[in-house]
Order: sequence, then structure tokens, then C-alpha cells
Amino acid sequence: MKEIFKDRERAFEADYFRKQDEKLLQKMRERAGVQEVAKALAEKLRVDNQELLQRVADLGLTRETGAAILLAPLVQVAWAEGEVTHREREAVLAIAAARGIVAGTPPHQQLEAWLRKRPKDALFETALEVMKAGLAVLSPAERDERIKEIAEGCKRIAEASGGGLAKLLGFGTGVSGEEAAVLEAITAKLRTAPRPGR
Repeated sequence: MKEIFKDRERAFEADYFRKQDEKLLQKMRERAGVQEVAKALAEKLRVDNQELLQRVADLGLTRETGAAILLAPLVQVAWAEGEVTHREREAVLAIAAARGIVAGTPPHQQLEAWLRKRPKDALFETALEVMKAGLAVLSPAERDERIKEIAEGCKRIAEASGGGLAKLLGFGTGVSGEEAAVLEAITAKLRTAPRPGR
């Protein structure tokens, strides 16, 4: 009799995990704003990775500012050369606005704070873990497409202020060696996203 109840409990638990994955998947597929995706992802993490959600909270992020973590790789690239240029800052905020994080909102204020003062590496590492958890619910093709989009956004930041004359003459991309290394590391870490089904 105990086994029947345990099996039933496992079935309810599996169904709950699946529903959280579906909520996140739906938000990601409908190209929802970053804040909506972040909310669905937080619900998923609350269910199946409370330790990671706690790490996010330990970084000082709240329910209101948490969506900013999904844009942390852009900030990481902006800081790759040790400072954030005006063009890099503007590029980060433009991408954020295009994804629904606009001036006056708590996630926007958090991004601005990170662009003024470089966050600790723990933020960037945690951000990639959060993003990997979100990517895990996607099919391999969708996951590859999302990683490509993230990398393209990061590349936009890297190209925002670099290159000078060499870029104008077509001899360079405007991406420094430091920025290229950060871009490569971000992409490599995201590509190690676990497969669905944990």
C-alpha cells in the first residue's frame, strides 16, 4: 500500500515539474519579455533548483530586479577590457529595452548599477547557470538558436566601441582579444546546458 502512495506522489511531483517546464517553455517560445521569462524561470528554479535560486538571492537580486540576471552576459562583455565605454553602455541598455527592460524599472536600474561598478564574477557565473537551467527545457535546435541569439547580443556589445580605423577599413571586427575570450567562454558554458529531463 505504501508503494502505491509513493508511486502516486512521484507521479504528482513529475507532473508538477513538467508543468513548470511547460510554463517556461511557453514564455520562451512566445518571445516574451525578459521579465516574463525571468518570472517563469524563477518558478521553475523554486521547484527544482532552490540552491541556484538562493545563490541569485544571495547576490542581492530580488523578485523585482531578478530579470536583470538574464542580461548579465552583456554586462560581462562590456567589462571585458576593464571599463565600460559609453557606446557599450548604450548598446546594453538598447538590447535590454528591446527585451522589455526599460528605463525606470527595477531591472533597468540594476543593469545601470552593474554598468557603473563591475559585479563580482559570482554574478556572471550564476547568471550562466540560471540561463542553462532555462535552456534545458528547449529542444536541441531551439537551444542552439537561443545560444546563437545570446552570443550575437554579446557580440554587439563587443563591437560597440572597438576597432577604430581598422574596423572602418574592413580589417577588423572591433572585437578585442579580451572581449573575444569572454564571448567564447560564455558560449562554451551555455553549450554545456543539460538535456531536458535532468
